Amino acid sequence: MLSRKIPSGGPLAGSAEPLSPTMENMQKRRTNPRPHAYSRALAAVFAILALAFGPAVAQEEGPTSQPPAPASEQAAGRPADSAPAQADEAVRQWLARATDSILPSAGLTTEEICRQLPNLVGASAAPPTGTEVRIEDRVERASEDADVRVFTYAAVRPLDQLDVVEVRLRRVGSAEEGAAAESGAQDEWAVEFVGFRSTLELSGVRAWLQTPSAWWLFVAFSLLILIQLITRGSQLRRWLASGMGVIRQHRRLLIITLVALYGCFGLGALLGSSLPDECEAAIVEVVTTAVTSLGATDAYGSGNIARAAVTTFYQNFVVVTLSVTFSLAALFGVPAYLFAGLSFFAQGVPFGLLGGAGLLETLLILVLLVLELTAYFLIVAGGGMLLATLFSPGEGRLFRAYRKLLLMVPIAMLLLLVGAWYEPLILILGS
Repeated sequence: MLSRKIPSGGPLAGSAEPLSPTMENMQKRRTNPRPHAYSRALAAVFAILALAFGPAVAQEEGPTSQPPAPASEQAAGRPADSAPAQADEAVRQWLARATDSILPSAGLTTEEICRQLPNLVGASAAPPTGTEVRIEDRVERASEDADVRVFTYAAVRPLDQLDVVEVRLRRVGSAEEGAAAESGAQDEWAVEFVGFRSTLELSGVRAWLQTPSAWWLFVAFSLLILIQLITRGSQLRRWLASGMGVIRQHRRLLIITLVALYGCFGLGALLGSSLPDECEAAIVEVVTTAVTSLGATDAYGSGNIARAAVTTFYQNFVVVTLSVTFSLAALFGVPAYLFAGLSFFAQGVPFGLLGGAGLLETLLILVLLVLELTAYFLIVAGGGMLLATLFSPGEGRLFRAYRKLLLMVPIAMLLLLVGAWYEPLILILGS
């Protein structure tokens, strides 16, 4: 979702930033340093974030040191081109980062832990120990943006795996090129990205989702579901009716599950709302990187609603619901509850950073959260129904138990399908 969103891709999948459409409007707050015990808890939360979002690409913001201009260029009175040397230095600094520590130390303050987070699991993740880069083989690539310069370097990962390191520099300052050249001023550049190019390239199904064939097939699938919904006696309507019957039978268990998991998400949001400024930038960077690696940023940035919708649905339903949540729920329910509690607590943290949103925008986001979170929680509850049925009297308990879990899937699918179209509509059309 982180399908979203704040950017969606995590269990909340898909958005222009999919999970947090209002991240850039976050309000800044001042908070006193947390005590040592609180830092331990925060370190544990960031460990969960590491599991939720996984390693991402490496990215560093802010300019690096610039070497002096060559004497020949200075003598000629021409501004030196500092970008190549700055790109080389960015690669050296990236390679020099320590990679021994996997998680932040609980002995650090809250602010120090937050500053380390992007270096561990976010967009500034350090390269694996043993990575080698041939800096002397720098090649400048064509860039579609006149204010961005792209350099690549041949690299070798551990175990002799070949790769390419890419550095992107963005021009900073308000002076125009003509005026800068006329005055002899040197362009200033900020490092926008440094990392393996392979982490930026979509492959397999995710790459196919960015093609017109995927968009039209998803439109056809959505229309088929709509026809099934309005046709009396259709297979989908029978499944939904049976699923609602199971929900009524286990309504107490479902209510307890929803309250508990929404509570975990709410506690995460509460924690996020109390974090200092350093944590806002770090967590936003981690989530944004995760969403970008799923293809959601490009999909939503294209303005194509169908493309964004299919990307969101694939992440939320196929990856999160079927591959993760349903698989854990099928293991007699308990693993799904444990994973969901920790995962959605961690995913609530970025939402606690949201600020500055208007009433309408807040309502739209809440509707999206209810659609997606309820779908995920239904599958988790299905695992609870499975376990409860196994311990109930009667014959054929194993068959009845798994049938109840399976009947939660069509309901979750329908909620996520609605959410997959609703999210790009409010994010793309509302932008």
